[in-house]
Order: sequence, then C-alpha cells, then structure tokens
Amino acid sequence: MLPHLLLLAALLAACSGPREDGPSETVQVQALAGDDILLPCSYRVPPSNELPTVEWSKKGLEPNVVLLYRDGCETPEMKNPAFWYRTSLVTKELTLGNISLRIGDVRLSDAGSYRCTRLWKNLPRDVTEVQLVVGAASEPKLSVTRPAGGGVALQCTADCWLPEPRISFLDGRGDVIEADEPKRDQDARGCFSVGLTATLQDASGRVTCRVHQADINQTREVEETLPET
Repeated sequence: MLPHLLLLAALLAACSGPREDGPSETVQVQALAGDDILLPCSYRVPPSNELPTVEWSKKGLEPNVVLLYRDGCETPEMKNPAFWYRTSLVTKELTLGNISLRIGDVRLSDAGSYRCTRLWKNLPRDVTEVQLVVGAASEPKLSVTRPAGGGVALQCTADCWLPEPRISFLDGRGDVIEADEPKRDQDARGCFSVGLTATLQDASGRVTCRVHQADINQTREVEETLPET
C-alpha cells in the first residue's frame, strides 16, 4: 500500500482546484489483483466550506457509477453492482479536500479509465481522469525428479500473470539454465499461465525457477535442492 499512498500525496496538489468542463491531465495508477488501492482526486476547499457532489465513474461500464456522494452521504443504490462493498471515500478527509476513491480487493476487470467529477452549486464542475492498470502475479511451482532414464527433470509452472511474464531456471551460481521452449496459455480474463521444462545431466546443488514481469516490477522465485544420484 505504501507506494500508492506516496503517489496519492504527490498528486493531490496537482489534481485540485476548480476547472471548466473537461478532464485534467490523466493520472495513471498501477495495482496488482487483490490489492487495496486509492485513485487520487481532490478539490480546493472553498471559503464556504461547501462539500461538492462527487461522482466516480468508469468508462465502458453500464451503469458507469462506481461511487456517488451527495448531500453529505454516499448513495449506494446508484453504484454498479460490480463495485458493491468495494468502493468508498476517506470520509474523515473529505473536509480537507481529499475525495480519492478507495477500491478494495482489486480485480483484473477493474482496469480502465475512471473519472472523478466534482459538482458545485455555484462553481464550474471539476473533472480528473485516472487510468487504473491492473496486473497479476502468483507464486510459481517447481518440481524436481530423477527419471528412470537418468538425469534430472525440472518442471515449473505459474498461473495467472498479467502482463505475460518471462520464466527461467537458474543454477546455484545464478546462471540461466538452458531449457525447452516456454509454454503459455491465456484465459478469458486475460491471465497468462506459463510453464517451463528442462532436463539436466549430472546436476547437483540447488535450482531456482524465476518468473519476472518488468512492466509491473514483479518477480517470484521458488528454489529446490536437486536430488542425490
């Protein structure tokens, strides 16, 4: 959560202040499936201390409202069912100008373009767009066996990564082990499952399976001791 909170702090000033109709510059937030995150949005508190009506919506969603706050309270009946019990505002900070959207248990389907609209009685509406990028990562599974024909057989699999990751075997010195061509499958959610196999001769020590995705800065590793001959 810390990187998301730091991002929020850096962006609050940039997102504040009334504007004419039309969105401000789009902010991008990255998350992993299962995270709890904040989409940043704020307003400059007017001299009257008036709270705006706040509508968070998602492009391409029908109905598109993921949170509506007006007259001092949330209006849950307006919320898209996919976001029931998962979206909220930081209520204790509303009077300070913070109307960031909290999304709990982020899903891959949450990725997309969000719009934070502030509506005032006597001021132009104020709009901020936030692009949410959702990735996925999981722990790999590594099996090490000694087949009857000799040598050591390695097999590593990793389920539901997004974007597609790289998978590799490393020996005890951290050098890449030559392996077969990686296998991959993509499911209806867009998740990639990857697998890698290799056969070693006269191997000993330890072996690591590494799965890495640079775009979301995620790496997962699993290590096993090679069986004795």
